[in-house]
Amino acid sequence: MKPQQIILFPLGLVWGIIAQIKRTLYELLNLRSVGSLPNIVVGNINVGGTGKTPTIIWLYNQLLTLGISSEQMGVLSRGYKRQTKGFTWVNFNSTPDEVGDEPLEILSALTLQPSSNPMRVAVCENRVVGINRMRQQSNPLSLVLLDDGFQHLRLKHDLGFLLCDYQKPFTKDWPLPNGRLREFPWASNSASALIVTNCPKDLSHQQAEAFQLNLKKQMNRWMWLPRLLSPDKSVKWEKSIAFFCTATSTPSSANGQAFLSSDSPVYLITGIANPHRVSNNMNGYQIVQHDKFGDHHIFSKTDINRIILTFNNLHKKHPALAVITTRKDYVKLQSVWPNNLPLFLVASHLEPLFDSDKKISQLIKNFIHEHKIA
Repeated sequence: MKPQQIILFPLGLVWGIIAQIKRTLYELLNLRSVGSLPNIVVGNINVGGTGKTPTIIWLYNQLLTLGISSEQMGVLSRGYKRQTKGFTWVNFNSTPDEVGDEPLEILSALTLQPSSNPMRVAVCENRVVGINRMRQQSNPLSLVLLDDGFQHLRLKHDLGFLLCDYQKPFTKDWPLPNGRLREFPWASNSASALIVTNCPKDLSHQQAEAFQLNLKKQMNRWMWLPRLLSPDKSVKWEKSIAFFCTATSTPSSANGQAFLSSDSPVYLITGIANPHRVSNNMNGYQIVQHDKFGDHHIFSKTDINRIILTFNNLHKKHPALAVITTRKDYVKLQSVWPNNLPLFLVASHLEPLFDSDKKISQLIKNFIHEHKIA
């Protein structure tokens, strides 16, 4: 253990204990509420970067393939880093300050058209209130997908998917500030399934089985306290572990530029938690520079001026240079981006490994049947 970790260890212990006391009080005092609509929660124990937004989008598309129409589905987020409070519908005129960047990315990814009913994506810090408002104001809804709702203790989730980064499994981490966890790993035991994200594309069955075995062993070590208090305490997700890799879409033009060839020189701009998920998957493209901003970064005029200056300098050596950014960053860039600067967009999406899509789909089918969603 590094000296810094030794110093921060007590603070991580205190953070984890406080989080556990809060969760325990909600359980003992029956403070959790049942949503007025069936809900599917996607969350994590880590602080960001596990791929919640691509998972929400993948689950939404899976529900479509299972016969649930887009009119029946809503998506609810807290709207991280927005400057507003309370319940708000997300539409094509919303700004990141009003609703946050991730809800706007989700709305864009679900390919809703401005002429269609926009009452599908909403933000509200109180998820129980948010679900109630969605039901009241958008009657066709039959279920709600919740982005980052695992720590929202006021709501009882009906089907919970917890994300685990293959490169940094939460069972080997520690609560903040010593580690990157919001809670002790045993808080994961209520999740219905574990979705392992950011897996290598060439992950073998043997590697997946070894990962599962180690994960379960590590989790069993963490479960000593819950089982001391309740001997029959189990980990729900142990029999439902799915593996997914992350892929990057082909760049598409944001401002009417010509097609971008696969060997083009690229100036990459990202403001996401794990920028390597994008850069590592851009096979063939020559990334001559990659500017990495912090997650949820709001681009200022100073940022844009610096980007323009960098582009002009790089363009002297690379006449065919194009700028690429992520779909998440574009919702913050589009209002300030100069029209004469070529811009292309990419997005991260999940690809199931082995039969992981079938495993998750079966859980969703059971959820649909249990809640009589037609």
